[in-house]
Amino acid sequence: MAHPPYETSGDTADLTPAHGIAGRARGFYERHWRALDLSFFAGGFLFDVFAARVGVDHALIIVQQAVYLLVIGGILHFDVVRNARPELRFPAPIETAWKYRSLALHFCLGTLTNLYSIFFLMSASAFSTGVFVVLLFGAIAVNEMARVRRSGIDITTGLFVLCVFCFFSLLIPQAMGRVGAVPFGLSLAFTLLALGLFYYFLRVRLGPRDLNRRLLLPGLSVIACFLASYLAGIIPPVPIAAKRLGVYHHVERQGEVFVLERDGEPWRFWEAWDQEFVARPGDQIYVFAAIYSPARFEDSVFVRWSRRNLLGEWITSDRLPLTITGGREGGFRAFTTKQNYTPGQWRVALETSDGREISRLAFTITLAGADPDRVFVRERY
Repeated sequence: MAHPPYETSGDTADLTPAHGIAGRARGFYERHWRALDLSFFAGGFLFDVFAARVGVDHALIIVQQAVYLLVIGGILHFDVVRNARPELRFPAPIETAWKYRSLALHFCLGTLTNLYSIFFLMSASAFSTGVFVVLLFGAIAVNEMARVRRSGIDITTGLFVLCVFCFFSLLIPQAMGRVGAVPFGLSLAFTLLALGLFYYFLRVRLGPRDLNRRLLLPGLSVIACFLASYLAGIIPPVPIAAKRLGVYHHVERQGEVFVLERDGEPWRFWEAWDQEFVARPGDQIYVFAAIYSPARFEDSVFVRWSRRNLLGEWITSDRLPLTITGGREGGFRAFTTKQNYTPGQWRVALETSDGREISRLAFTITLAGADPDRVFVRERY
């Protein structure tokens, strides 16, 4: 029979059922602790779906992340200490609350992983977003498995290190006003520093074997995965995200508004842009992008045009720079044009100076004769 986390972690509190509301609540938790842990993780995840809308650079969001990281780190630290020295006790009120620390831990983890899922993966594909979320929930579920607990490998520590890295990888580019190898390297260095401080404070409590299993193995594994992902070019370039990317027949700026024109009928609402670009004599191809970045942020992104050849390979034809500035909720807006093109399959990708992809779209170009009666669908952005 499975037991609540506080029984398996060395606590020696009296678990005799109590009477009244408090006793029934305690008994309910003891019977359903695993489901409650996962529910609080999910609750924390859903809680920040709305909070994240204010933006990654909002002071409240930054403070919230720091507080939650301190809560998670404190719980993990004292959990290790109590396992090593079960005779240590907190004052009575804290001792009572300590039995339910798992709920706070999972709520904070759920909240942070939700924030980082949103901030990191707004600029990634829907498939990547789904994979990331599944991995997060899978990791927390695996952490509750009895076999994993018996092995001594603490996946929760790995999740904590993941959150620490995400925190710095959002904060440091904001402070520097750009993304790239240097901000990423500093984020990795600060994460290693945090892991080193954890090791320093726990080395007198645990032997090398336990420290390796509970701290270094999961922590360094997460850091190695991030480094490998960066070298492979698959880590999203936070805090930059694409709010809009589309191909149009014409784009024009009118004051503070961009007018976007595409082929098609107004009732075909699912076609937000020219997925099949019918090119008539004199037509140019317009690519419009709205790119979010924090306030006081100024950097360059690139629009890469690629065409698929007869062998199925994507060949780059142009890589055009765009200088973006941050702070606008709807994103910094800009467009590029292309006059020289051939029919076939094309792809447009937004990417950073170090080659990390923000967003992409694919479309087809077909040639057609002149049509003086052609009417465009207009949209104001």
